[in-house]
Amino acid sequence: MAQAERRTDTTGVVTTVRDRLRVALQETTTPFPCSYAFLIHPRRREGEDGFGVITLAGESLPLSVRMLAALEQIPSLIDGLSPVTLAPAEPFDWTAPGDPGTPWNEVLPVNRIAVWHGPRSERISTHATGTYLAAGHRTPQLVVFCQARPEGWPA
Repeated sequence: MAQAERRTDTTGVVTTVRDRLRVALQETTTPFPCSYAFLIHPRRREGEDGFGVITLAGESLPLSVRMLAALEQIPSLIDGLSPVTLAPAEPFDWTAPGDPGTPWNEVLPVNRIAVWHGPRSERISTHATGTYLAAGHRTPQLVVFCQARPEGWPA
């Protein structure tokens, strides 16, 4: 899978973030039980202009449309407090072709995320407010707690 080639070692900043996520998940009182957490951040590795995630397992990888689509199905909280639904702003994956002769294409990180405030049920009933978060130098990092690990995400 292309994402496997994009993951970085669990050293330095990634290890620190992983450890802080674990502590925060254990010590934060949330409106509903949460068993998964991650950090969304602007990703600038090798000229990329998109979002990345650092997971509870200590992996750093690009945030893909498929990952966002799976996340959209899971009750989530920003900072363990505010209910949100995070979803793809664009409904398709961006991929870059691999070098000639290689058998894989590289998944590029998404550069816009739809953020719907309130639980998913409110979004579906059209009562939620939403916005887009675009990757850039001034884009905030988000700590997201989830009720469960989204399908296809690293443990």
